[in-house]
Amino acid sequence: MPYEFSENIQRGILYLCKSNKDFYLQIVNLIKESYFEYPSHQNIFNTIKNYFDSYLKLPNDDFVLEEIRDKLGETESITEYEDELEFINKVDITAINNQEYYMDLIEKFARRSAIKEAIKESLTLIQEDNIDAVPEVIKKALLINRDINVGQSYFDVARNRWDRILGTEEAEKFGTVLPMCNDQLEGGNSRKELCMVIAPPGVGKSLWLVNQSVQALTEQRKVLYLSLEMSEDKISQRFDSVMTGLPNRKLKEVSTQLRLHQKLEAAKEKYPNSRLIIKEFPTGQATVATVRALLHQLENYEGFVPDILIVDYLELLRPCRKIEAEWQAQQRIAEELRGLAVEYNMLVWTATQTNRQGKMVKIITDAELGDSYGKIRTADWAISLNQTEEEYSQGKMRGYIVKARDSRQRYIIPMSVNYKNLRITQELDYDETEKAISA
Repeated sequence: MPYEFSENIQRGILYLCKSNKDFYLQIVNLIKESYFEYPSHQNIFNTIKNYFDSYLKLPNDDFVLEEIRDKLGETESITEYEDELEFINKVDITAINNQEYYMDLIEKFARRSAIKEAIKESLTLIQEDNIDAVPEVIKKALLINRDINVGQSYFDVARNRWDRILGTEEAEKFGTVLPMCNDQLEGGNSRKELCMVIAPPGVGKSLWLVNQSVQALTEQRKVLYLSLEMSEDKISQRFDSVMTGLPNRKLKEVSTQLRLHQKLEAAKEKYPNSRLIIKEFPTGQATVATVRALLHQLENYEGFVPDILIVDYLELLRPCRKIEAEWQAQQRIAEELRGLAVEYNMLVWTATQTNRQGKMVKIITDAELGDSYGKIRTADWAISLNQTEEEYSQGKMRGYIVKARDSRQRYIIPMSVNYKNLRITQELDYDETEKAISA
């Protein structure tokens, strides 16, 4: 791919690359040797890069020539490179003093070149019937820039770091439906985290996610609920019961309809900043790239940027790239979901299935995860829902904290499930629950 700048500009870039470490470090990840027009320029750049990768310093001209000499073909001469290095070293210094100008040129061309390559790759993906992977390829090309963020210096930023943490911690917490968990989490979960609810089929994963969404709405949050199994209307009906406390089976009755609308209007007034969007995707068709596209559309056309994303549920998503093994696919999806949480600065909640053993054990742990143990590695917080037939008939359930990255884990919380209005609550008050945990 020919470089679209003059020969002297290319020489100026090479001169700065071999003589200025700061310049080299800022542009090395932006350009490839193929971006240079002449093979001699390509080889010189590649030699500089290989030397720095090996020794963490820039080479002198003698080393560049020695390395190139070892790789010359029988019909090639080192004289060409000696002459070229002489031309590079004679570049007008006043023309290259403005390093920012050179870096801006490189950044502009690198982005344009990356987009061209992304388009070619996208055509291949389309031919392979892997259309869902295209947005991610294009997105990476558009993100190319020379901004450098090498992290934070631990000792130098301690005061600023704690000012930032203490100043935002309370506002950034997302409470769970269980007060005891909120206490252990110092208020709840945070943005950029992935949380999971684990249970066998029919125990209440979707019910938990609806209750968790309502909890967020009472905190004046914006919630995006993605259903990959149930229709938007069915999910909305569950929200109607949990939000209002009205019996789910009576919502169709005329008398209940009047009360429903009154209660929803009251909730809208009480939580004016809350918003809920429910979106249904065909089962097994959506990928995280599909979700990303939806987030982009919601922001551009609705002005809606969610604080919390609910994905109901993980196994019904497809990975962006084709993966044969199911366990690898599920782990990859979990990683992609957490990446989405970081990218959009939101909390992501999802549900996942247990294996057959999950129906037989008293307490579901990570050992009972269906198909893939790796998916929980990515999660920041995970709770399993445990219920016997007897507990079901009594409206009881036990939550077990399977994983908590930054707080207490491996404890049980007794819960109640009101199957009339679909609400999940902590069964005991704080003191009694603490005693139950400690028992």
